[in-house]
Parts: sequence; C-alpha cells; structure tokens
Amino acid sequence: MSTTTRIGQIPYLNCEPFFHGLSLSGVELCPMPPSSMGPLAVRGELDAAPFSLVQSFDLRDEFEVLGDMGISVIGPVRSILFFSRVPIDELAGAVVGATYQSATAVQLMKVVLEQRFGVRPREYTGLDAPHLDAFLLIGDDALVTHNRVDGYPHVYDLADVWWEWKRLPFVFAVWMVRRDLAPEAKETLTLGLRRNLEHNMTHCLDAIARKREHMGLTSVEVIDYLRAFRYVLDENDYRAMEDFEGAWRSLTLAKEAAV
Repeated sequence: MSTTTRIGQIPYLNCEPFFHGLSLSGVELCPMPPSSMGPLAVRGELDAAPFSLVQSFDLRDEFEVLGDMGISVIGPVRSILFFSRVPIDELAGAVVGATYQSATAVQLMKVVLEQRFGVRPREYTGLDAPHLDAFLLIGDDALVTHNRVDGYPHVYDLADVWWEWKRLPFVFAVWMVRRDLAPEAKETLTLGLRRNLEHNMTHCLDAIARKREHMGLTSVEVIDYLRAFRYVLDENDYRAMEDFEGAWRSLTLAKEAAV
C-alpha cells in the first residue's frame, strides 16, 4: 500500500500562495482543474485538495476540513467575470455560456441570475457555442481580459454581486483531507501548507508575479489580486458557505420539481 499522500493542485494564480515552492516529504502534487478533483476524490484517487465549494458538500462523509484553509474573498475578485450583451436583469430567455472547469463558479452564476435577478436563461451551454448572449470566465482566463471583451459591454464580478446581495464573503474552495488519512500525515499537511502560505504571502509575492508575466499583468496587479483573498477561513466564511449551500440546493430542488 502506497504511503504517498496525493494532493490536488489547482493551477490558477489564486492558488499559488499554497503551492509556490511547496515541498513536503511523502506528498505528491497532482495538477488539475478544480472540476476534476471531486470525482477523483470519490474514486479514492486524491487524499486532499482545495476542493471547489460545491464539490465539498458531497465529500463531507469521507473528508474533513483541513486547517481552516480555503479560498475566500470579500467583494470584487476579478477572476469570476460575467460578460453580457445586455444588462444582467434582461437575460430572461438568453443563451448563456460557461466554463466547465469550476462547479462552484457555474453554480454561483446560476444562483445570481435566477435568485438575485429573477431571470431564467433559455439555455446554459459551453463557451464554444455560437451566438452567446452572455458568458462566464473564471480564473486566469478572466484575469487576462482586463474586464473587456468586444461586444459584451456589461461586465459583472460575481463575487462582488454576491457581497452586495448577501454582505458575506464568497468561498470558492475549502481545503479538505480524507478522514481516514493517518493523523501524522494530516499534521504534516496542515503545518506544511500553513507555513508555506505564510512564507509566500510575506516573502514571495514578487516571485509569484514573475511566474505570471505571460498573463500581461504587472507585479502590482498580481500582488493586489492575491492580497484580496482570505486563505484562512473564519466564522463568517463558514456562515457564507451555509448560505450559498442553501441557495444552491433550493435552486436545484426547484428545477427538479419543474421536470
């Protein structure tokens, strides 16, 4: 039986404070988009990761929160952008495209559209579909747009929309670890990740920025972006997670009832 602890690694810029320079004995980093992590965890192929919030809801029987770590923000974040040809409250009957890389971002989009603004698009589809009325970009793909896409003059930072609506942080991901992992392995992960996070946020933001020069962002932009995140969760974040789970599940139940 392998003693290697397999850790899911999201390659987005906002995860770099956890992973930049990370080297822990007995730990294997497995880079992948956030949407891939939940299915691998269910199959027993991942031991820990910063799981997408929506995926974390279904992992709680076999996984537990690791060190109160996660990825949260209060207000605008610039990496979950919704572009529309018309104002967002006029999208009833529209065709809306979204990335499939993040379950949480897509579900936040649906909650915002249908519960906050009361609009029901005609179709949710992929980003490659023709004639989109609106679409969602996340992560580095959103950052490199600098909030501008030709033909889509209405731009909404969905983290900021959530804040204005709920007055709560939005939690994008939560670190979780397999419950049956050896206690010493959990301790190694918790201490190693927290120390690496603190070191990177204090000493390595310039180095992280240099790794992302290809994105066309200045060092100041990268550093400001990373400092906007909350990487250690508190009671407000857990309250926000409960609030979002309730909103998401009520939306899901309403759609199931309509079938």
